[in-house]
Amino acid sequence: NISEHNGSNPQPSLLSLVTFLKEKIQKLPMEVCPSCQKITLPSDPDELKALYISASECKTEKEKKARKAAKAKRPIRTYCGHWWHYSCLHKYMTEPPFGLSCPAPGCSRRVYHPDWPDDIAQLERAWAGEQARLREIQDAAMFL
Repeated sequence: NISEHNGSNPQPSLLSLVTFLKEKIQKLPMEVCPSCQKITLPSDPDELKALYISASECKTEKEKKARKAAKAKRPIRTYCGHWWHYSCLHKYMTEPPFGLSCPAPGCSRRVYHPDWPDDIAQLERAWAGEQARLREIQDAAMFL
């Protein structure tokens, strides 16, 4: 009995579940990526299936390319509550301003997802390293 431990007397209720389903899940097919302003979920069921196909299920090179393209469009939810395409969120988190504030209308919260470091200094160092590598490649190309 949980009420013995903290003094509360919880009552079973479906209201919180129904509220969540109505407010979050019902609106999901119309959610727009804050970065590219396109709907995050594909309308074609075959494309939706391709988002979650495993690498072992891909037999042909065409299926592997389709899986890679679908993975970039995979919807992903950040802690501020907005849905992004994976590739859009990756770009937003790894380039300035490094997820400092969500670009969605009415939301100015810091964009955070556990797939990327929450330390902005670490993101800045990785970006600076990538920029230095690109400059080196450009310099080397000038001599060829």
